[in-house]
Amino acid sequence: MKVKIKLLNDKAKVPFKTYDEDFCYDCVATSCEEIAPNVYKYGLGFATEIVVPDFWQERYMCVSIDARPRSSIWKTGMILSNCEGTIDELYRGEISAVFYHVMPNMPRYQVGDKILQIKLGLTPTIEFEVVDELSDTARGAGGYGSTGK
Repeated sequence: MKVKIKLLNDKAKVPFKTYDEDFCYDCVATSCEEIAPNVYKYGLGFATEIVVPDFWQERYMCVSIDARPRSSIWKTGMILSNCEGTIDELYRGEISAVFYHVMPNMPRYQVGDKILQIKLGLTPTIEFEVVDELSDTARGAGGYGSTGK
């Protein structure tokens, strides 16, 4: 799969893996703006274009770039604002991420830090069918906590 990337400033880095076997690609912050008290928007300094093969388009496959926090985020006292982000296939602007700094006594990300990781997301197009009844299951309509601890 090919993803075209446009570097938007001289600090921008192409997403990278430390090890070939890594699942996701690390991204580095190139800018930081406090947009509300203890809320920071980090720019990654690049925009993307996912090159979707024709045979996927024929099968109605949707493609995106999924962004998620790095496992080392616990060292910062920060939380990615929406836990995981989706960059849609047709978006061409700078990719950015918003973090809440919920533990101000801990350090926050700085420009130049690896702040999140991305991977390619593939989703088949879903066809919803409105029905009057659904099939029965052992769980049924049991919700939050209904299966035990």
